[in-house]
Amino acid sequence: MMRHRGVISATRIGTHGPATLDTSSKVKTLPDVFTVACIVLTLCLLGTSYHFYRWLPEPVAPSSSNQFSAARARRHMEDLVSLGARNVGSQANEIHAKNLLIQKVRAIQATASKELEVELLVQATSGGYYLDFLGGMTHIYHNVSNVIVKVSKRASSSEHAFLINAHYDSSLGAVSASDDAVSCGTMLEALQILTSEPVPMVPEHDIIFLFNGAEETGLQASHGFVTQHPWAKRVKAFVNLEAAGAGGREIVFQSGPENLWLISIYAKVAPYPYGSVVVEDLFQSGLIPSDTDFRIFRDFGHLPGIDTAYYSNGYVYHTEYDIPSAIPDACIQRAGDNLVALVKGVANSPFLAHPGDYKHGKVVFFDFLGLFMVVYPERVGLILNTAVVLVSLCYLYVEVRWSRSLLAMASIHHCWQLKRAHVSHLMLEKASFLGTLVMWTVLLAVFTALRVPSAFVCVLWVLPPLLSRLLLWEVAQHRLLPPHLAFVLSTVVGVAIPSMLLLQLDAGMAEIFIPITGRSGTILPPEIPIGLLCVVALFITVPYVVRNCRFRRVARRQFLFQTTSVVHMSSHWIRKVGGALIVGGYVLTIGLVAMGMMFQYSGRPDPHPKRLFLQHTDHTLHHLNTSVSHKQSDVFVIAFDYLELDILAEAAPLYRQAREVECQGAYCGLPYYFPVLHFFKRHWHILAPSPLPTEVQLPLLKLSSMVTLPTQSRNLTFDAEFPVRVSMCLAPRHGNRLVSWSLEKFIPPMSSANGVGDCYFVFYARGFGEGKFSFWLELKRYVQRGENDSFEEIAEAEDWESTVKENRAYVQRGENDICDDGKEIAVAEDWESIVKENRSSLPPCLIHPISLHNLVHSNQLSICQ
Repeated sequence: MMRHRGVISATRIGTHGPATLDTSSKVKTLPDVFTVACIVLTLCLLGTSYHFYRWLPEPVAPSSSNQFSAARARRHMEDLVSLGARNVGSQANEIHAKNLLIQKVRAIQATASKELEVELLVQATSGGYYLDFLGGMTHIYHNVSNVIVKVSKRASSSEHAFLINAHYDSSLGAVSASDDAVSCGTMLEALQILTSEPVPMVPEHDIIFLFNGAEETGLQASHGFVTQHPWAKRVKAFVNLEAAGAGGREIVFQSGPENLWLISIYAKVAPYPYGSVVVEDLFQSGLIPSDTDFRIFRDFGHLPGIDTAYYSNGYVYHTEYDIPSAIPDACIQRAGDNLVALVKGVANSPFLAHPGDYKHGKVVFFDFLGLFMVVYPERVGLILNTAVVLVSLCYLYVEVRWSRSLLAMASIHHCWQLKRAHVSHLMLEKASFLGTLVMWTVLLAVFTALRVPSAFVCVLWVLPPLLSRLLLWEVAQHRLLPPHLAFVLSTVVGVAIPSMLLLQLDAGMAEIFIPITGRSGTILPPEIPIGLLCVVALFITVPYVVRNCRFRRVARRQFLFQTTSVVHMSSHWIRKVGGALIVGGYVLTIGLVAMGMMFQYSGRPDPHPKRLFLQHTDHTLHHLNTSVSHKQSDVFVIAFDYLELDILAEAAPLYRQAREVECQGAYCGLPYYFPVLHFFKRHWHILAPSPLPTEVQLPLLKLSSMVTLPTQSRNLTFDAEFPVRVSMCLAPRHGNRLVSWSLEKFIPPMSSANGVGDCYFVFYARGFGEGKFSFWLELKRYVQRGENDSFEEIAEAEDWESTVKENRAYVQRGENDICDDGKEIAVAEDWESIVKENRSSLPPCLIHPISLHNLVHSNQLSICQ
């Protein structure tokens, strides 16, 4: 290195050091034409990536009998959607939808090849389990339905099967075209294609199509199949078809566990592969408040599988806007082609017979523009990541050894302290490159040590840019290209592959997470996660193109915005124009957001609804002699986004009368169907006339026996008669402990209610039949004595009595509410009941009132001394 008048310049170090460009004479600044060409090439690459992100195949004509047809699958979907909302326990779900599927399967049986045997069974299943999802809850289900079809070769001796699963029930208040009627239609069309003449598939192993009828109630029907049905023992792997939006490309967002062969078959045979282990890591971290049947098959069936889902246009998810017209035929065609290819590949695979023999730990997978998918086991990833770290460290060592000031410059550059240093343009660019390379190398080393599969992102930002830089040296040495052109090409080539790949990942993350902020609760302002998402997206997509943005003070107090490798090497006016455009974009974006012009709620034709949950409730508290001690009617209001009711005050004056509900008792006296109280800061109610319908089935709970056990604990047996959906909250009072019960083999953790009123949350659902059953609880009481907080068991006899409280409620849809722009406010019933609990003076009790809640009624039973 030589210094002249405070200017650092790089010279060629003969044969004793790394070959570099002579920056003092050859590359002081890039000619403007090269700068513009570099920018245009980069934009073309990003445009190509976005084109492939949005590209969908052309639908096949319905007249084609040997290819999957989106038009025929759509007809199946529309027939199912025409039945209306298919909630568990409703006639639409338990009778009409089930009969429709049976009818369609029988029609397929009639046209099936004689080489195949197509069997149809309908399962009614009952059971229970604990699911650590949302706040954690114990599920009890009775007589939920599954429609099951098995395809096998006649006289087949195979005892192995591949499972395809989708659910035909719908969320409350929606016909759920995408979630999951379209997947049911896709499965029916795939079943038709695979079994009918003239080209049926004769599989080596069985294929099972599971149409499950209770997913929206907590994944219950899939649990009944995988734990109880005899065909479940044959299943060795599965694919689950889901949706968190309507349309777009279906993405593989979960795979495994530990079965490389399954995702490898998908990567090999799927005509349009799309998926990333980054999405899997995010989903399984709990950042997305959702779950699928994949979890049931994995945790209770111990099966490997693939989880796919639509996610575009997540604004309509679980709303009345989730209708067939929201799903283009091209989306159905793409999903159907992938499904048929996957079924053919897995059903004829030798891996299916003994999948446990091919376990390889975690799997790293990602696609490139939907053209192909890269899959390798984690152990290969560890070797690759370590090798890349070592190569990068060697490169950095050589650079720093022969140009020691570069290390200091790189560190200074990343600390934003390079203010008055006078350096050559190429030295400044090189310092920036080294600083970015050091950062990504460190991140790669950390993620590799933590065994994070998503570390491949760091590999993409270390290896290709480093190889392109080495290519630049080689070109410069042999003078194969002009230095300017060599620099431009190396810059574009170095960022081309990672930028194109990760732009698609960024676009997918935005489509997933931005709609989720409209239904993820009121605890965290959405600007925080979305802002972080944008920063991370920019950071991982173009780190060598936009890095270490800083202002540099120049003459006359003007600011020059220096950012990229290309800009470092560009002429003065291009740097000024680029900086002005970036600053102008920031100012414009902030201005539009401040004026409220970017995130408006809207209804049809392009719905972005504000989600509200309204319950018109009637609740009455009774004494044991049936006299009424308290009666009140009101409308309970839950807002699902951070703005809560603020935006509605002017549009709907009725909301000004809303008063906040106090948190009292078990689960704050606000027993949901699902334990999601911790997602919300506040709840409101508005006084209103009684809405109670004349004929409803009320949940009944009776204490049938109480026995003192030899362990000095109390066994309480209850007889229950429940309607189709009921939640029950059980909270032992201070000094009492639940030691055993019949609802599960173990005592699960209590569901959180913001630290106040935590309880054991039980959810009951029934498909058909009577909801009569019995269960027991075993409680033990302790008293705290002395300074050491020891507990002594209370063994003396106690008197018991009970108080029954009845709350009645039903949902009143807010269809006539309007916002300030006159557009409809969509009301989406993602959760099914919010009912206020009223309190009266009760004697000391061993447990808080047991709260029972269905769509129209709430009932509480207290066991007191």
